[in-house]
Amino acid sequence: KRSGGDDDSDDDEPSREPFDDKSLRKKYKIRTGESGHVWSETLENTLPTKVVSRLDGRSFSKLPLSSDRKKRESKVVGFASQAFHVQTDDDDLFPGYIAGNVVMPPRGIKDAEGVGLCSQVFNVGDCQPNSVEFALADPNGQDGEFDPRTAQRYLLSKGDMFQIPPGNVYRIENHSKTDRATLFWTIVKCTGKAEGSDEDDEDDGSRSGETSS
Repeated sequence: KRSGGDDDSDDDEPSREPFDDKSLRKKYKIRTGESGHVWSETLENTLPTKVVSRLDGRSFSKLPLSSDRKKRESKVVGFASQAFHVQTDDDDLFPGYIAGNVVMPPRGIKDAEGVGLCSQVFNVGDCQPNSVEFALADPNGQDGEFDPRTAQRYLLSKGDMFQIPPGNVYRIENHSKTDRATLFWTIVKCTGKAEGSDEDDEDDGSRSGETSS
């Protein structure tokens, strides 16, 4: 694991002077940590909670390299970090979620992965324009597996967003040979009712989605 980003995290970004916050700090109490007090609808009370995740405090893990990559495909992988992990409440009223970001070096690939019963949303924070490919598996394919020949492909730029609904498989590739791509993601967990329904489907021999990590 590495903290703050990949090895080239600062090489391709111009240095910028920090904002002068002296006047704001005189006017308000500015917190330097990551926690704050929030209202909990579940507990009907306030409690301290992590509400900020600073980049220099997160660890990045190297994504796995799939053995399914073709010989002509790049062997470069991305680095992912997790900022928040909120569990679904015990009463199954408020779905849990996980949020973080992934850094894709030039020619980096995030191999095909299913989201299972979760929903996932990505926001392209930065990249070479038109270089990030989002590929969505054809839902009519065999068991929803990712087939490069039939995948639905989109080329994206900074500020673009994309989503993967439950039961689908996706793949991401940074085609740029010079610029890294930074993406931010959120996974919305399914409810207990959905999990129970999926277990019933498995008992009936029906198709179910893969599990997203």
